This record gives sequence, structure tokens and C-alpha cells, in this order.
Amino acid sequence: MRTLMITTLILCLGMALPVAAAAKKAPPPTVYLSNSEDGARIHCPLDKIVWLNTGTHKYYFRSSKHYANSAHGGFGCLAEVKAAGNKRGDS
Repeated sequence: MRTLMITTLILCLGMALPVAAAAKKAPPPTVYLSNSEDGARIHCPLDKIVWLNTGTHKYYFRSSKHYANSAHGGFGCLAEVKAAGNKRGDS
């Protein structure tokens, strides 16, 4: 009887721990994207403006040929884009 109770307790804890760990994960930071450079600049006047391709999760600087050149994306602040886990794209 005691062995059954211990086994049940271990099984319950084993199932509860992964659920508790998953519940503690913070959501990714929100990135403000604008459809214009000026809109992004108003949101973050002191930061660099980049183009974020939301399909590939890569960002590009103004000197890149990919800047503002994708079907899905927007202009955002470099700090916010990086904090959300997006990676720098090729030049």
C-alpha cells in the first residue's frame, strides 16, 4: 500500500514539473513594426531603424539590398528587434 502511494506521488510530481517549468517561460518581447521609417523613428528616436523580415526573422540595415524589400515585414527599432530574438541578415 505504501509503495503504491509513493509510486503515485512520484508519477504525479513527474508530470507536474514539466508543466510548471513551461508555465514560467516569459513570452517573447513585443516588437513595434511600422510601415514607414518615419513611424519607427517616432517610436524610437534614438535607436537605429532596421527592416525586419517577419517571414525569416532576420533584420537588415539601410545599406542592405534587402532593406524594405520583402513581402512580409516592417520598420523597427534595432534594440527591440534584437531583444525579440531576431538575427542579423546578410548585407
